[in-house]
Amino acid sequence: MGRKRITQLLDQLQANHEADLQNAAAIFTVAQVAVSQLEQQAAGDSVGIAALPPATPLNKEELRQRYGSYNACRSAAKQKGIHFQKTPTWEQLAAAFTYFEVCEKLIQDYLKLHPNPGLHGVSMQFRMD
Repeated sequence: MGRKRITQLLDQLQANHEADLQNAAAIFTVAQVAVSQLEQQAAGDSVGIAALPPATPLNKEELRQRYGSYNACRSAAKQKGIHFQKTPTWEQLAAAFTYFEVCEKLIQDYLKLHPNPGLHGVSMQFRMD
């Protein structure tokens, strides 16, 4: 082989090496972006509930102010779809209304973020057993 041919092969080898480095950098960048997105998605999934601020618990006095009496509070709970296996105490009523309000807010927020016209006229009932 002549000197000219060896120089051409070395130049080609150098060009191939540079192209390999650029391709490796591009692949690394794409992989890094994908990993970052997966980490953000995983963090978003696990943080969604954990990031919720704690609900301000209701108490007997607040329920009395809202509804006036125990029986009126029971009626309001029934209208909202809150049912009890036994006659509830004020504490159970307060806990149920607290959780109901938090769940209702979560659902409303989600529906605002992800509206779907197919849900028009649909009602849902959730159970906590």
